[in-house]
Amino acid sequence: MELWRKNLYMLWVGTFIAGMSFSLVTPFLPLLLKQVGVADGLEVWSGIAYSASFVISSVMSPIWGALADKYGRKIMIIRSGIGIACSYFGLAFAVAAWQVVALRMVNGFLSGFIPSAIALIATNTPEERLGSSLGLIQTGSAFGNIMGPLFGGVISHYVGVQKTLLIAGFVLLAATAVVIFGVKEIKKPNRSIKTNVVNDLRIAARNRNLMIMLLTIMLFQSAAMILQPILPIYVEQIMAGQDSSLVTGVLFSLVGVATVIAAPLWGKRGEKSGFRTVLLVGLVGASLMSIPHALTNNVVVLGVLRFFFGAFLAALMPSCNALIAKAVPGEFRGRAFGISNSFSQMGSVLGPLVGGVIGGLWGIKPVFIVTAAILGCTACWLRDKTIEPVAIANTETQWQQAV
Repeated sequence: MELWRKNLYMLWVGTFIAGMSFSLVTPFLPLLLKQVGVADGLEVWSGIAYSASFVISSVMSPIWGALADKYGRKIMIIRSGIGIACSYFGLAFAVAAWQVVALRMVNGFLSGFIPSAIALIATNTPEERLGSSLGLIQTGSAFGNIMGPLFGGVISHYVGVQKTLLIAGFVLLAATAVVIFGVKEIKKPNRSIKTNVVNDLRIAARNRNLMIMLLTIMLFQSAAMILQPILPIYVEQIMAGQDSSLVTGVLFSLVGVATVIAAPLWGKRGEKSGFRTVLLVGLVGASLMSIPHALTNNVVVLGVLRFFFGAFLAALMPSCNALIAKAVPGEFRGRAFGISNSFSQMGSVLGPLVGGVIGGLWGIKPVFIVTAAILGCTACWLRDKTIEPVAIANTETQWQQAV
């Protein structure tokens, strides 16, 4: 088996286990805060604890990306895996709300497991197989995100939240072990690179194609996350007071299921017909699928819509990642994906805030229309833009001179 293919399969296993570990933790933050003594303002503390990781991660991602280009993507995956696992162990022993928030900030500070895995794939995979490989690696974390809450729900029911956090830490260490023993970086890092985040951001800002992709990621990530705070309330309204927890969990997982099925197919289609085309189809399709969400009062229909919304959404990240890889040389890809992760995290913070504000002011159904508008406007914005270069510069120096 070719080494790049072995790396892909090993990293799929690693990102699956890591994704499961990540999603083991976040659903239980409110329960953890309640157990450490938060009685009043639980929603506020939960929002702060949830967002703290994303905010810090958005700041640190370009730094870790630069270090990945200099010292290697594999070592950054290992660094992140061990560091976040330790933050989970700390959460298991937290006794106050400020400790939970502080450890979530540590979590964000040490982030980078999955972005570094994507950067390693983008750097060590033949160019003609980038689309399908990036699509496949996305399914690893998506499948983990599906299994994590289910696995975590069962475990926490029997052993409690603290022990679930300990288990999540050990699960992440297992993912790190897969990378340590199963992955070999083909293209060695360039130790002569001078890491300067400000300069890297300046270089990225001069690259038109890269900036278009970064803004696209932030926009569609905001649109995807805008439903997070209001979907459980919407389901509860539809079910008219019945217990909606199971149905809500299923509806959230359907997007992940669709991603697992569709992302590799979109990646292969991008290799054949172009990633720009796939990106536009995904944006338009997800936009059209958002509108009927506001028109149904049936949870089964809502589930079907969520699945097809997820299937179109699955086209976006592999296409953007492939276009980012095409827009920069291999020596800059760690930094490019680090900056990309920052924009994605900013979208993850902005989306729920916007959704919560719109839902509070005008009700839940307009949130779906806003989601459709964001995705549709993004597609219109990209329609006339040339974002898929025929070739890229062979070296970082040539590329920097070009941009």
